[in-house]
Amino acid sequence: MLNIEKYKEMLINMGIIDINKLAVVNDKPVKCKDLYKCDKCDFGEEESCESYLEEWLFSEYEEPGVDWSKVKVDTPILVKDCESSKWAKRYFAKFEDGQIYAWSDGTTSWSANDECDVTSWNCAKLAESED
Repeated sequence: MLNIEKYKEMLINMGIIDINKLAVVNDKPVKCKDLYKCDKCDFGEEESCESYLEEWLFSEYEEPGVDWSKVKVDTPILVKDCESSKWAKRYFAKFEDGQIYAWSDGTTSWSANDECDVTSWNCAKLAESED
């Protein structure tokens, strides 16, 4: 799905049919006139942002990543150490030094032996995002 498809209704509701009225902040469309300065726009540093906005509109939409620092302990997650491995069901333990930890062997904070009973993983995603 392209950004223009993802944000179609939003763009229509904002009345943006002209690319010159569009700005992008944190990878989301906003009205250009609502910004006080061009440098607030993701493309504000560019001399002419039109081509960048057009490229953004017709590029593939990317789901925002998970902010692991805000995930609650014991949230169901899927983990694996390499791309070829199958996802394993685990419960989130912590996010520390850029590393995701899950309670070992499918335990939770309630059933784990202690707070050190965790394993770090190279790949993780929220279980609800499993399709």
